[in-house]
Amino acid sequence: MSLFNIIKNTKDFKMLEKEASEGTLSQAILLQTKDELYAGEFAKALTMLILDGGKACQTCEHCQKVEKDAHPDVKKYPQKDKLLVADSEEIVAESFIRPIFADKKVFIIENIDNSMDSAQNKLLKTLEEPTKNVYLILTCKNTEMVLPTIRSRCNKIQLEKLDKNEISKVVSDRLAIDICDGYIGKAIALSKCKNLEEICERMVSVLCDMKHSSQVLKFSKQMLDNKNELLLSLEIFAIAIEDLLKIKSGNQSLVRLPFRERLSEVQSDYSVRALCEIALLLERLSKEKAFNINFTLAIENFLLNILEVKYLCK
Repeated sequence: MSLFNIIKNTKDFKMLEKEASEGTLSQAILLQTKDELYAGEFAKALTMLILDGGKACQTCEHCQKVEKDAHPDVKKYPQKDKLLVADSEEIVAESFIRPIFADKKVFIIENIDNSMDSAQNKLLKTLEEPTKNVYLILTCKNTEMVLPTIRSRCNKIQLEKLDKNEISKVVSDRLAIDICDGYIGKAIALSKCKNLEEICERMVSVLCDMKHSSQVLKFSKQMLDNKNELLLSLEIFAIAIEDLLKIKSGNQSLVRLPFRERLSEVQSDYSVRALCEIALLLERLSKEKAFNINFTLAIENFLLNILEVKYLCK
């Protein structure tokens, strides 16, 4: 099954489909999800729904052009990394130009939460009083980073996560499905990682096998030997911490990594407080990675701090 067909069967899309058939579909819609790929595909399906008169048949000329990103009445922004004031000004100007091929025009603005306030402000009047037959579809990961004045002018939809059965119709890698947390875009990306299981094993080993400071260099080297996958390693480590907390609270069935027995064996070595402190250390490490500091030293300090917290928070 294609991702498009999965989207069409979601409650979120069926609700919008109903609104389109009743003529009550908002001309400004804000889609919120941490899954950037899913947000983009959902926006594309919604665009088909708008241009195809509430059907999204996938076979008509409008739908096919949208699928190929070749529809003249669909404009996608930002043109670079983030929405700029110039982009917003262009959207406002373009909104007054009549459609070329369809009877409606759609503007898709991705990651609106990643744009400057000035760029968002330029869109306010267009969102509040859109030109007839002009639709704006905005996507974001964090609604708190979107101006309240933007949010208030849109129909806000927090896209639901997908269950494992739905994701398995597109992704076959079981481990990727288990750890994607309901985000199909993440599952697809993880399924392309050839050594995903090895990374999981390595990060679980930090919690299970690192007992003394003399082992820090060994574990830091393992992490740094795969610099291209370092962010993924840190993400897996965060899941391992969550899994340990689930085990300690008696929710073993909710564990996502395939190392339940190994984690269960060491769960008594970590107090809940220790795991919470380690999670904070991990958050700080992730921020340090973003600022391009001496990351070799940062990793070593992180691992030493894990041992210290583990001892102090018994």
